[in-house]
Amino acid sequence: MDPVGFVRAARPFGNLSERELAHLAAALEVVYVPRGERVVDRSSSDRYVYLVRKGAVRVHKDGGVAHLEEAEVFGGREGAFAAPLEAWAEEDSLLYRWPATVVDSVRRVPAVGDQVRSGVLVPVGELVRRPLVWVPVEATCRQAAERMVQEGVSSVLVAAQPPGPEGLPVGAVVGILTDRDLRTKVVARGLGGEVPVASVMSSPVHTVDADTPTLSAVLRMLELGVHHLPVVRDGRVAGMVTDTDLIRLQAHSPLFLLKRLEAGEVRRYAEEVAQAASALLEAGVDVGHVCRAVSYLHDALCRRVIRDAHARLGREPALYAWVVCGSEGREEQVLPTDQDNFLVVAEDGHGEYFRAFAEAVAEGLSAAGFPPCPGGYMATRWQMPLRAWLHTFQGWLADPQGENLLHLQVFLDFRPVAGSLSLEPLERVVESVRLAPVTLAHMARGCAGFAVPLGPFRTVRSRHGRVDLKAGLVAPVVCAARVLALAAGSRVRNTFARLDAAAEGRLLSREDADGAKEALAIGLRLRLQFQLRALARGEQPGNEVAVDELSGWEFRRLRQSLWTARQLQEALRRRYHLYLWG
Repeated sequence: MDPVGFVRAARPFGNLSERELAHLAAALEVVYVPRGERVVDRSSSDRYVYLVRKGAVRVHKDGGVAHLEEAEVFGGREGAFAAPLEAWAEEDSLLYRWPATVVDSVRRVPAVGDQVRSGVLVPVGELVRRPLVWVPVEATCRQAAERMVQEGVSSVLVAAQPPGPEGLPVGAVVGILTDRDLRTKVVARGLGGEVPVASVMSSPVHTVDADTPTLSAVLRMLELGVHHLPVVRDGRVAGMVTDTDLIRLQAHSPLFLLKRLEAGEVRRYAEEVAQAASALLEAGVDVGHVCRAVSYLHDALCRRVIRDAHARLGREPALYAWVVCGSEGREEQVLPTDQDNFLVVAEDGHGEYFRAFAEAVAEGLSAAGFPPCPGGYMATRWQMPLRAWLHTFQGWLADPQGENLLHLQVFLDFRPVAGSLSLEPLERVVESVRLAPVTLAHMARGCAGFAVPLGPFRTVRSRHGRVDLKAGLVAPVVCAARVLALAAGSRVRNTFARLDAAAEGRLLSREDADGAKEALAIGLRLRLQFQLRALARGEQPGNEVAVDELSGWEFRRLRQSLWTARQLQEALRRRYHLYLWG
């Protein structure tokens, strides 16, 4: 393909006119960068815009890493991968390059930036369009509501002092009052407008720094379950960003789906969460962040279904904890696959209610797209008082073999998402395993049993041209990280965080931990990509990828990731002397 044809076919430049393409072609430079060499550093990354013609480039930006392939753009002053950044050739690479001033002069360059960035890396401070709206702490709800109507906003900050020319000092903010607070805390309770704002406001107030990428703001809103975030610049609140502001940046925003869940619209959840995940992935978002965003949505769905169950069955007769486990507990499940959960009740004697409760929640999750677990790891089967759960976990950990080991591989990744019962006693039981090396050795042996599909000379072994990424790559890394994090005494559940905990506990070198995180990310990303393609074709998504559908870069990364997973297994074998077990 000639250079102009290739540029035209590249997504960021696909809407340019012939005249604009000719303008770019006249200024085009061809750059060859050998594998391992630096393409550009932070100090000069705004001078040129690069288009990958052949090869692969690793871009470091804002503490994250992206791997760009053919027809992807970086550098310059616009786009998700704009300056400042550093870039390195991951393999021998041929790049097209233009001075940034030339690209800036193209009439439709805003469309280029919009398509590449998809809003996820825009600093959230850029969304602040107006001064903040506030009321004094002694104001009434009527005065606050009048202020909100007057300014056309959905929230006001409550402050102990007036703002200055540069905004309101963070220390002067004592609360926030939203239109939702007025509906649920004032109107729904039959209170009058003279109720003091201070008695119904939300406090403390969560804020976001003006330089924070919008994706991070989205994740923070999802995590906190809030719809407004005051934006702080140089220690002062400069304005407010809302979920509506962030939704406008992305067609399939996770925040839009969150609002639908809160309104009780769950029937199309599986389809909509796939669209949200696909939009984030296509925008170049790190797969770990995609998993994290979707995990918050899954939690919101679960809590919504639980509220509906309580509405049908009445208030719970005892404290409880609804707990997710497996990949959902690790915050690594993206597309709804099956339900993995269990129920912990504070005391005996309420079996009839909680059996009906578990059935109602299971039905609600199934209707939203989460089918029942084929292995039966669901609260409909697994529900006990806390005392019985402590005894059960202790029994599994005392003899982690056979069926007990299978249970541990699911239940040890537990994470409560609803209910008010504390699981601290269960956490302490799990934490005690760090002092039981024989138990850890049994668990490590189970990890080493996963067959990584590598042959001699690091050849990738496929079955009928396909590789099972879950069994052959993701599971070995997940399992090894679980054992090492337990040995380090860490309570974290997420596999990326567990690998960090293993490095901090000096059970892995930092280099090996980072390599394992990279291998896991490759496995999760490739699996998700192929699952989304299957959904687009109307097929059932699975865990396998077709080797002949991988690009050269993807195949090389997969092979390296499989090797990393095998080396992680070898590290476990050495650490726990598994070679002596036979």
